Amino acid sequence: MTVSEIDALTDEQAIAVLALVLDHERRLPDLTRARQLDVQISEAAGEPVEVDGETGPGVAAIDGAVVPGELVRDTLKYLVAAKPEVAPVVERATLMTRQGMGAPSRFDPLTVGVGALVVLALQTDVQLERTTAGKWRFKVHKKALSDSALGKLLGRLIATYTGGGGQ
Repeated sequence: MTVSEIDALTDEQAIAVLALVLDHERRLPDLTRARQLDVQISEAAGEPVEVDGETGPGVAAIDGAVVPGELVRDTLKYLVAAKPEVAPVVERATLMTRQGMGAPSRFDPLTVGVGALVVLALQTDVQLERTTAGKWRFKVHKKALSDSALGKLLGRLIATYTGGGGQ
């Protein structure tokens, strides 16, 4: 799977591919859980990011709005680069999507923010955690955040919910 193949996906195709990849890995939640996750992500986007117990900026600021399809394509590119074992799954999901198969029927990505899909795809690197004050925030391991691609991706995810500006 190449970057140009991922870049050639339409927004709708990219979202369907990511949903199919998550379904293959048995990480695609039902619609109710996805909506709950979307609310948690929205709250976490306004909170400082925790990196190895330290709370602070942590991610790159993003200028301007982020298009959800771009965020999903960037997530697919990150997955293929960071986890080569996922590349064949992304390739199969891309072929299925181009043949007219959409996201799994139990999940409607058009009614839920793509942030839920992105966080689920990155869950080994980025986690949602409830603080002692009861607020949701992103928690990242320093090793994972040292990957500048992940920091940029997390900044784009946050900008999707905050309208730009990152943390």
